[in-house]
Amino acid sequence: MASYTGGAAEKARVAKLQKQREKGRAEMEKAIQKVKESARGSNIAFSKTKVDAVEETTGIGLVTLGELREREAQQKLEQEKAELEKGVKKKKKRKEISTLSFNLDDDEECEEEPLVLKKKKKIGKNPAVNTSFLPDKDREAQELQEIEELKQEWVEKQKQIKAQEVELTFNYWDGSGHRHKVQIKKGFTIEQFLNLALDELVRIYPDVRCASVDMLMFVKADLIIPHYLTFYQMEQMKARGEKGPLFRFVPHKEEENKPAGLLKDDLQYGKVTLRSWYERNKHMFPANQWKSFDPEVNWEKYTLEQTFKR
Repeated sequence: MASYTGGAAEKARVAKLQKQREKGRAEMEKAIQKVKESARGSNIAFSKTKVDAVEETTGIGLVTLGELREREAQQKLEQEKAELEKGVKKKKKRKEISTLSFNLDDDEECEEEPLVLKKKKKIGKNPAVNTSFLPDKDREAQELQEIEELKQEWVEKQKQIKAQEVELTFNYWDGSGHRHKVQIKKGFTIEQFLNLALDELVRIYPDVRCASVDMLMFVKADLIIPHYLTFYQMEQMKARGEKGPLFRFVPHKEEENKPAGLLKDDLQYGKVTLRSWYERNKHMFPANQWKSFDPEVNWEKYTLEQTFKR
C-alpha cells in the first residue's frame, strides 16, 4: 500500500481505519468458516459464490442488462417449446393407448388392430301395433292431399251443374198471362234471367219498351224472388213455397225433340211483371197473395192457419 503523506493526525486516523478493516475481514472469514463447518452434514456446499455459479452455468462473467433480458427471453421460448412437445407426446401416447385392443389370452405377438365401435341400432315402430291415433306427418300430408283433391273434384262438379242449360217457361203478367220461353243456365241470377226475358218482351209489348231489369219482378208460387239469387242456389237450398218446391229441373222427354242435356222446369210457371203494375194492383187478386221470398221460412210445416194470419 502506498504511504500516506500528510499530518500526524491524518496518519493516525488512516492507521485506525486500516486496523478496523482488517478486524472486520477476519471476523467475516471466521463466520464463513463457522457456517461451512455447520453445513457439512446437510449437503449444502458453499465452495462457490453466486457469481462463480453464474459463470459456471453461462460460461460468461458479468453481462449487460440487454444481453441478460435477451438470454431470459430465449430461455422462456425454449421452455414453452419443451412443454408443447411434451403435450404432443402425451396426446400421441393417449391415442395409441385408445386404439390398442387387449387380448390377455393370446400370448402370440401380432399386430394390434384398432377398436371398432358399433353404431347403435335405431328402434323403429312395430308394424303389428295400431298407431293411427299417433301424429304422423306423412299420413297427415296424404290426408290433406286427398282433401284438396276432393275439394277440386267438388268444385268442378258444381261448375258443371251451373253450366247446365235450362229451358224456362214463364208468363208475362199484365192482368192476364202471356206465355214465353227463354234458355238460361242454372248459374244465372234472377236478374240475368229477367234481362233475357226483357229482350223477348220488348219486341211484343209496348209497355215494357222503356223498362229496365230493375223495374221487373219475378213471382213463383206467390213468392217474389230477389234478383240476387241464382237458380243453382235455390235448387241447392231446396227452396219451397206454400204448395211445395219452387223449381224441379228435369230432362225433356224424347218425343219433345229437344237437344240432349237440355232441362226444363216441370212445376208451375212463374210470372214476370212490371213493378209499377204490382204497386197499382197489390190490393187485388192475385197480387194481394204475393209476398217476398224468405229462405228462413220452413214451408214444410205449412198449415192452413198461416193463410189466415197473413
